[in-house]
Amino acid sequence: MSPSLPPLVAVLLLAAAPVAAREVWHAARSLAPGDILTSQDLEAMAPRRPMPGLIEAERNLVGLEVKRRVRGSAALTERDVGEPSAIRSTQMIRVFWKRAGVTLEMEGRAMESGALGEMIRVHNPRSGRTIRALVVADGTAEVRAP
Repeated sequence: MSPSLPPLVAVLLLAAAPVAAREVWHAARSLAPGDILTSQDLEAMAPRRPMPGLIEAERNLVGLEVKRRVRGSAALTERDVGEPSAIRSTQMIRVFWKRAGVTLEMEGRAMESGALGEMIRVHNPRSGRTIRALVVADGTAEVRAP
């Protein structure tokens, strides 16, 4: 800065200077829903343009599941990745219902994918009804009483 500038102008000029963009994760190749991320799938680069939900490169994404199609070299967002699904859509699963010491078990068809701890819709083929159940393990969900 020039010493001839008033202090307030110098401060305003410094505040207006561009800040170096932080690196965010980009797809090293095209990714499909259901892919589990490895270090070879990820590249840390500065974003081409600011977007909401970009994932900073300091965060570890290895082992997370791709939730929607991502083209190669695209910046990854929070919507693109998540915890691996314990239940896949259309999969036949075991569903438990527990209440007052009684446990009922049925087989149902998952109507959506879900990770551990997520609520999903399950179709009961015998009754034709759809229920909501909590994913508690691979291929297993539990109906929780209100």
